[in-house]
Amino acid sequence: MNKKILVGSLAGGAVVLAAVAAYRLLGWNLMGDVNSLKLDLSRPDALVMTKSLSSLPRDLLTVPLARDVLREEFLFYYEQSEDRLGLKGSLRRIAYEHELGWGDQLLRMVLDQPAEVALWRDADGSLKHFAIAVSRNQLTRLLEEAGKVALKDTQMSVAGELRVDGDKVPVYALNYAYNRTMLFAAHGQRLVILSHPGMLYGGAQGKSADSAAGKTVASLLASDQSKQNIFHPQFHLDQAAPDGHSIAVKADFLSFGYQPFFGALEALRFDFSKGAWRSEVLVNADKLHKGGYDNAALWPVLPHDPSACFSVPVDWEALQPMLKQMSGKTSEPVLPLATQLQGPAAACWYGGSRLHTPVFVATRQPKAGGEALYGSLFTAAIGGKDAVRKTEAKGVTRWERTVATAMGEAKPALAVAGDTVVFSADGKLVDQVLAVRRKQAPAASDLLPDAGHTVGLIAPASLAQLIEREAYDTLPAAHEPVLRAAANEHLAPRLAALKKYPPYRMVLKRLPASGTAWETLEWQAVQR
Repeated sequence: MNKKILVGSLAGGAVVLAAVAAYRLLGWNLMGDVNSLKLDLSRPDALVMTKSLSSLPRDLLTVPLARDVLREEFLFYYEQSEDRLGLKGSLRRIAYEHELGWGDQLLRMVLDQPAEVALWRDADGSLKHFAIAVSRNQLTRLLEEAGKVALKDTQMSVAGELRVDGDKVPVYALNYAYNRTMLFAAHGQRLVILSHPGMLYGGAQGKSADSAAGKTVASLLASDQSKQNIFHPQFHLDQAAPDGHSIAVKADFLSFGYQPFFGALEALRFDFSKGAWRSEVLVNADKLHKGGYDNAALWPVLPHDPSACFSVPVDWEALQPMLKQMSGKTSEPVLPLATQLQGPAAACWYGGSRLHTPVFVATRQPKAGGEALYGSLFTAAIGGKDAVRKTEAKGVTRWERTVATAMGEAKPALAVAGDTVVFSADGKLVDQVLAVRRKQAPAASDLLPDAGHTVGLIAPASLAQLIEREAYDTLPAAHEPVLRAAANEHLAPRLAALKKYPPYRMVLKRLPASGTAWETLEWQAVQR
């Protein structure tokens, strides 16, 4: 289970930092970034259910790998972040000046109680916008005092109102730091906090709440628990509160928007209970197409020792609109490729290459023919008429082209070898796949006792090598001496710790027969 937290810590770390502190948010007068996103408050990208937000970072560090990589500085940053300290200071100031008793109580109410945190991505792809919903008995006095403070305080005001269960509920705005504003509203025993006014309102304070967003917030504030759990159905979660923590992240967020091409995988979940973490994957069996999720044909052709390698059950028919568009750039339509390719595909990164040059491997139907289609696809995708085609022995056809980029020359290549199709912006990786296929180099499957059920493979040592190269290449000592020194002091020790761990594989032993269900994703150490 250890390796699970390498992924879980990334998701969980982002969740914690976004949920408890106003995470680089804008004020009333600077809401363009949020408004232009047109966030759908009814459909978050991630959902956290927890018994205590304040204990989540410490529970992440219960796993040795997460503790070695994140270290105690992770907790220090979380507890001493600028936004959290600014919020705490503002609440203390308001409580002191108005002789209130809830300066730190409001923070404890949110951080030390069972809560749900929904998160949405920003334009840069990070989970930056959040809504926190908690249930607490002691809200009546807080609401009365908040209403009085809002009439005469410079940092707190009434932003508007919502209708909840037939009642008019005021929405308060709290300016807790420079260009930092959050909203909160309470009704009955429910309190909801929004990280940014633009999530609920238009461009200025006092405007009416967006109708769809207002309905979502009203549901979170409702006394009916079924309405409060408005986000649960889309994540296929039950109504029961977690015993510890549960973090669910949609595949569309993790895949940078490419999830429609593999719609059978809908989300990942990380649960913490009784001192241990476990992970699950949400699989839609009805979207598993021909070839299912059997990876047995992929791992034997993938080179040994990847930094990270993942397979997904691709819906090749979903590529038709894109292939149709690309056909306009070629002399030969490439649309038939959507029916030639089958089964899952793999994307792999290697320590000897670069982060932006993974290798992609797919399988086509036996004796499909039509190799010229792949040449047309390569020309349409890479561009130019100077692509070189090489026909090798034993039915292998390879295309390559030299391309000038901001990072220097690149030599992308595409090859078709029997039933295997392989592409990479680093032609050397394509050659390595072909060498593995010829039995001239070791395969990733050499490490896997059960390749068919293996859906991912991560080698921390090789991953550290890749991260190290990328980091130091962007921080040349002659031009970035300060950042380079910081990387030497803080990054290098963590990479050294990462290199000590063995490879781990992700195993999905079972698929739902029909419908959508959470299935256990096992993390197993791999012996070299």
